[in-house]
Amino acid sequence: MRPITPLHAHPISRRVLLAGAAAVVVAACSDDSTTGSATTVGNTAAPATDPTTIPAAVTTTSAAASATALAPVELAGNPFTLGVASGDPDADGVVLWTRLAPDPLAVGGGMPTDDVPVLWEVSATDDFAEIASGGTELATAGRGHSVHAIAGLEQGEWFYRFRVGQYTSPVGSTRPAPAADTPVAQARFAAASCQNYSDGYYAAHRDIAEQRPDFTVWLGDYIYEGGGLPFDADVVGREHLGDEPTTLDDYRIRYGQYKSDPLLQASHAACPWFVIWDDHEVENNYAEGTPQDAADAAGFQDRRFAAYQAWWEHQPVRLEPPTAADQEYRIYRDAQWGDLIELALLDGRQYRSDQACGDATLNLDPPCPEAAEPARTMLGVQQEQWLLDTLSASTAAWNLIGNQVILADSTFNGAVLNYDQWDGYPVARARLLQAFDDNDIQNLVVVTGDIHLAAVAQLRAGERGTGTPVGVEFVTTSISSDGLIGDELTDVLKSFPDLVDAELAHRGYSLHTVTPQRWTAEYRIVTDVDDVDSDVTSYGTYTVEAGSNTVAKAP
Repeated sequence: MRPITPLHAHPISRRVLLAGAAAVVVAACSDDSTTGSATTVGNTAAPATDPTTIPAAVTTTSAAASATALAPVELAGNPFTLGVASGDPDADGVVLWTRLAPDPLAVGGGMPTDDVPVLWEVSATDDFAEIASGGTELATAGRGHSVHAIAGLEQGEWFYRFRVGQYTSPVGSTRPAPAADTPVAQARFAAASCQNYSDGYYAAHRDIAEQRPDFTVWLGDYIYEGGGLPFDADVVGREHLGDEPTTLDDYRIRYGQYKSDPLLQASHAACPWFVIWDDHEVENNYAEGTPQDAADAAGFQDRRFAAYQAWWEHQPVRLEPPTAADQEYRIYRDAQWGDLIELALLDGRQYRSDQACGDATLNLDPPCPEAAEPARTMLGVQQEQWLLDTLSASTAAWNLIGNQVILADSTFNGAVLNYDQWDGYPVARARLLQAFDDNDIQNLVVVTGDIHLAAVAQLRAGERGTGTPVGVEFVTTSISSDGLIGDELTDVLKSFPDLVDAELAHRGYSLHTVTPQRWTAEYRIVTDVDDVDSDVTSYGTYTVEAGSNTVAKAP
């Protein structure tokens, strides 16, 4: 499949409501020549410890005013507390997502055990005066009452919503992708990852919607699996509920807490997302079927299966749900946006060899011999070949890889500072980068998350610092997750031969503008992650000229 689509979000205000108040959140999308705002219907419950914001110029109508002949459904309350989303668009349509959960922090989401029919509707206008397309999906209890509707749509901007009985969801906006042979002059997208709920607020998500990107590439760590800690309002504004999740109900509740955040909902409603996972969707630093703690090995396969199902239930992905704990669940896939971008989305967890050398971090000793074993892999044989085949066959102006952990060489005097990154898989990395060169894959850009810092890196085949440039890596910092390396080490990182720049002090994301001639990456940083209404500003801008495979910082 080759989905990708241009979308734009309208600005969101910073009006803060009292904690615990109900809010409606939506951001509309349009192309550069379109204005207007989406209509929101129904209430979205916010966590009691979380201040909320709502969009500017958003109209609200009553559910009764828009109701037709929908059969009444007995529910405990509004089932659309988790908002709406769209994703994985292609030239024929898009995936529309929601999940019914009147009480998202309760087992079962506050839903009855019955399956519930859900009506989805698409309109050319945000008032839904005329319904252009629609259908009914059965939200089953076995799938968490989630909905993944495949909406076949013609080209253009469309508004969508869901309805159950007397309840109507918030409204999102979406559009199919331009066909693969369609000339595209420009694309703008956000790359983001790592949004630990207990580490800070989601001002970065508000900015994503305000910046009007065409789409978002989510690079993993959508949730964090850590248990709740003693709450201290002077340190963090909110906390995880419950112990570390290990069961399907546990993971559903954790997603319910995250997706109740109104700024995350606004970011989803603003434009379609392409979503991949990293480790925290299951457990920190797991590798294939190996948990972080060897003592947990006996039940880990079932835990991972539960986590994968919960991930599917809460993401707008064009994938079937996982079927069995002992079977592969393939999420790596490719997408295309017109003739401009070929996007390869990777899975760097399910197929990797276990981390070498005891998974040491910030250790200055020489790497142990295990790290250099030729059989060690990050992607697995099949996925690695798929990636090379996909990019070799690409006819797009740019080749983009959505990747979880840092690919560029960030070793320090030969020491591997983080064996979870590609540094801990040096043979596999060298083989991949050399294959990019051997296959003459041009205009290669990698976007990466995971490490909670911002960096810009040169990718090379051959020797560090002197080898052949084969691409550029833009490492986005975290949406909210605490930094892992003190910012006093910024200059140390900048001294690495293949790191062009680094920013360690702030949270945020990266915003990319792509034309056939140039790739421009802007790093957006949050002034204060503990302030839900924080400013988000530009740290720096970096450019790659087509045909160069090298990056430079813009004046």
